[in-house]
Amino acid sequence: MLIYHAARPIFIGGMFKSGTTLLRAMLGRHSNLYSGLETYWFSVNWDDMFSKNNWLARMAKFFDIPNHEIQEIAIRSNSTEIFLDNFMSAQSRKQGKKRWIEKTPGNVGVIDRILCNWSDAVVLHVVRDPRDVYASMIEINKWTEPIEFADRWCATVGIARNWLRDQGGSHSAYFELRYEELVTRPRSVMVRILSFLGEPWEPGIDEFKGQNNEYELVKKVTGKESSTLRRLSQPLTCSRVGVWRKVLSPNLWYAVRDELHNRGYGFLVDELIHESERHEIYR
Repeated sequence: MLIYHAARPIFIGGMFKSGTTLLRAMLGRHSNLYSGLETYWFSVNWDDMFSKNNWLARMAKFFDIPNHEIQEIAIRSNSTEIFLDNFMSAQSRKQGKKRWIEKTPGNVGVIDRILCNWSDAVVLHVVRDPRDVYASMIEINKWTEPIEFADRWCATVGIARNWLRDQGGSHSAYFELRYEELVTRPRSVMVRILSFLGEPWEPGIDEFKGQNNEYELVKKVTGKESSTLRRLSQPLTCSRVGVWRKVLSPNLWYAVRDELHNRGYGFLVDELIHESERHEIYR
């Protein structure tokens, strides 16, 4: 049962290390938009919700709400989607905001599911040069094998682009932006995004000075240090653009590129790289 329901929810997704967290944090500063940590809502088995409720406990800690409050929302919901709507809408209302943002990388892999359950939803897909994404993964020693990386990349960027192709190349609920442009031309990008969302421009929305509270919270709850949230504690910078030049060896990148080409995404990889270089995004 829907309890609150906020209109026009916003879902952000994209390959890991592509700037989705940065975009979420920047948009969350808008007076109409509420955002929080990743929920991974689409991975939850609702049938096991009350026998295996670790997810609810984690959500309560991540969003700093009492356990009884989140349990009450769960009891009054009968699916993951309805729970997410009720939960995020309630959080939005507490903050005096009209819309909520859910940011989990895999959102771009479940666009049909999103639009089926939220007909007025929009999806923001952040895309980054795959060489820089892979270099970032190398730095944190995660999914470093070409096959591992290709699996994750295809499950996010690849699936989203396939979905867009099936829509004829465009869709009114889908907006794609480049990480490189977000960090080098933030005002231009934020103007376009807010226009797409139908939200008014607010001074300073394109200026991000950093925030440290989420890094400390996640570290306290999980015992793990998030490199993404650690970087989010710093001001907006374009220093990570072109990081692949310092990290990747030619042979390692060629192995990844070949893996993606073999899966039928060679054209997309080449397009993204060419687009970056054609627009002289790199500094």
